[in-house]
Amino acid sequence: MSRNRVIITLLSLSLIVTTTIAQDPRPASDDVIRITTELVQTGVVVVDKQGKFVDGLKPEEFVLKVDGKQVTPAFFERVVAGTVREEKLEGSIAKGVTALPPTGVTYKGRNIVFFIDDLHLSAMSVQRTRNAILEFVENDMSLEDQVAIATPSGQIGFLQRFSDLKPVVRAAVGRLNHRPYTVRDVEQVPMTEYQALRIEQGDQSATDYFAMELIKANNVRVVGGIGPPNGGPAATTRDTSNRRTTGMTAETASRVVKDRANMLMRQSESVTSATLSALESVMRSLSQMSGRKLVFLISDGFFLNDKNTGFSNKINRITDAAVRGNLVIYSVDARGLVGSTDASSNRHDAMGQLSRANVGELQASQDGLNALAVDTGGKAFFNMGALTPAIKDALRETANYYLLAWRPSSEDQKTPNFKRVEITIPGRPELSVRMPRGFFSSEPKPEDKPAETKTETTETAETANASKNVGNALMSALAAGSARTGLPTKLFVSFVDVPGSGPVLTAATQMATDGLGYGADGKQTAAIDLAGVVLNDQGKPAGSFKTRLNVSPLSAAATKDPSVVYSHKIPLKPGIYQIRVAARDEKSGNVGSAAQWIEIPDLGSKKMTLSTLLLGGHISNTVQDQKAGGDQVLFSVDRRFARESQLTFFTIIYNAATSAAPKLESQIEILRGGQRVVASPMMPVVMEPNTDPARIPYGANVGLKTLAPGRYVLKVTVTDRNANASAANQITFDVVE
Repeated sequence: MSRNRVIITLLSLSLIVTTTIAQDPRPASDDVIRITTELVQTGVVVVDKQGKFVDGLKPEEFVLKVDGKQVTPAFFERVVAGTVREEKLEGSIAKGVTALPPTGVTYKGRNIVFFIDDLHLSAMSVQRTRNAILEFVENDMSLEDQVAIATPSGQIGFLQRFSDLKPVVRAAVGRLNHRPYTVRDVEQVPMTEYQALRIEQGDQSATDYFAMELIKANNVRVVGGIGPPNGGPAATTRDTSNRRTTGMTAETASRVVKDRANMLMRQSESVTSATLSALESVMRSLSQMSGRKLVFLISDGFFLNDKNTGFSNKINRITDAAVRGNLVIYSVDARGLVGSTDASSNRHDAMGQLSRANVGELQASQDGLNALAVDTGGKAFFNMGALTPAIKDALRETANYYLLAWRPSSEDQKTPNFKRVEITIPGRPELSVRMPRGFFSSEPKPEDKPAETKTETTETAETANASKNVGNALMSALAAGSARTGLPTKLFVSFVDVPGSGPVLTAATQMATDGLGYGADGKQTAAIDLAGVVLNDQGKPAGSFKTRLNVSPLSAAATKDPSVVYSHKIPLKPGIYQIRVAARDEKSGNVGSAAQWIEIPDLGSKKMTLSTLLLGGHISNTVQDQKAGGDQVLFSVDRRFARESQLTFFTIIYNAATSAAPKLESQIEILRGGQRVVASPMMPVVMEPNTDPARIPYGANVGLKTLAPGRYVLKVTVTDRNANASAANQITFDVVE
């Protein structure tokens, strides 16, 4: 079949349903619960004085104590972050299984969150933060990574969620704007937050300074009564022996100053509480994701006044969320190189009262950042000229860790108090051990949970209660913050530009059919209800679909792991979109869901662009295809290929130079873990006669026999020699035995 026929068939493809045989569709893992009555597990990073991970440590070298009592670990293993092995270990240990056969290291990418504390960021810090994240996206983010941008203010909106697409992360960063700090003191001699904190803590120097300034501003010095002394002539000499001061006393002034400091601190605590609550909410929501999650907390710092605020308990709750979700916080002071935050240097302070009160202000503003990092097993970066080195150091440090698990005592399980964890390596003082410092033996009460966690719990309950209501079940799954796994479901989205119509998005959904309900005798036709929605970058619907698929019973000769694939096409304008699908087995009520981002480029810019890379194309001539009007081109949804097979890819080259005959060359690369393992020489792109130069189809076959099982990235680069321009696209795929 010629390339022209392939492209024509692809572009005219109508809505079809075809049954295909998946190579090995694996259902997503169950929800990971890292603290159970069986085992508690935690990640531990050990570094030397140079900050390098210390490999080769044995379990007997570690001493684990919970609330001061030594505990013997039930499981110990060195783990590479972002691998399939890590995911399997977490799921097994959560179920109390401590013996898992060794497997190869299959890299699947990192989970990284940039939590930008925009409630405590100056305009300059916001710009510095934007630049650092964009530099990370450009140079360090891979197609296998999942990256999210989050803020306590919520200004990122719908884009505050994970994505493996760089354009989505860039768009999220583009929404990050400076928000003026709301904690202000409007008095003539302004009081800083730290000065208010010191006054509330009983610092007499700060209290006396502001009390004296208040007296100066409000008290009046008078002599005698009103008018000339003793009522005599205006020219009479004034007798100053009767001079006195009217206004507030020193005691009254001190009380006013303390009330003013109290009001300022209540404002400050409200803002800081919002930051901590939002951080905990984000971390709780990530507990459903497998693998280690790295959270960058970027802030200008804040003050933790634990007097009647409960900030210590908030820190404990965040630490507990870190243990339950396998998260670690690396804090970064966005102010860069700072020596002091003293705001009183331009004031008259002859007695040095403010100077004494301001001692320790910088450290106090960093105490919260340090506590959150250290207590979750991370590290705080202060007084750095740029944020990028901190990000790179954290990524390097968290690439490897030791996973420890232990069985809590029955007494520990009965008491809901916060359990302090201590892990040391006796005899090795040169090593630093980083791990979460504790956890609650039982999760926080529902009324104490962040709103986002409550929403997820409510959605889960709604799904269970709506098992007989197809519409509610599918809508609940579409709205959920994490994928449902009751019915293994995979999604692949792509776009092509159709002449006369513009961009058309194809959403291909693959559902496993071996676990469907085929009746008591296994011979009844099963049914899957499927729904999908397309959301733009504002979270507003740009399209939707809903259908029912009838699936014939499996035959005795059915190939292993059968599945059904449904493709739906939607015309869309250029932009960023998220596609969500949800599927439900009619008989069992099991629900599965999946989501994926895509950027549809604006081809009107005349910039050379490649369409989505499609893998595993082959011709299907099933009965459904014949009814749809002939053979159809099918592409792999799960992108899993046997080592003995060939990987076929297909793309379309848009906007090649037309001033002369197109002169295009291509290079094919295969990457693993960010490293190139296969690279072809530059090869000419052969065009068939009468090919539309605005839409040039291109494809090739790649042998996989030399590749070890695991996850890889296929990168295709096309260079236009006439225009001295190039375009590239990438896609992940798995090689299996």
